[in-house]
Amino acid sequence: MAWEADKHLKALYFDLCVRRLKDYYSKTNPLGAYKKIRNYLLKRNFTHRQYSGYHSEYKTTDLEIFDQVLKMSGEMPWLPLCLNHFEVTDVGPDYDLMHLFEKPFSDPDTSS
Repeated sequence: MAWEADKHLKALYFDLCVRRLKDYYSKTNPLGAYKKIRNYLLKRNFTHRQYSGYHSEYKTTDLEIFDQVLKMSGEMPWLPLCLNHFEVTDVGPDYDLMHLFEKPFSDPDTSS
């Protein structure tokens, strides 16, 4: 039986150096790089979460994510030169804690 890698929802987080974006991407619109990355990831079934965070809408392997990131880097040669960091992690079933805030609670100032 062939080995098969586990598939999970993935989260990507990155940070770009604006100073280097001015040198390698655009002097007049360095922050346009964020929009270019956003468009790239949205077209590949990621959702924008916040700031530079994206979640996959499908379960995938680390290897498939690595391949996708390398393809993105090939289409955006300035990207590796401008990155401070780029992270990937599995999104578990309990990453969203909003359900903890659904139960009403009493105001500590009014209870005795």
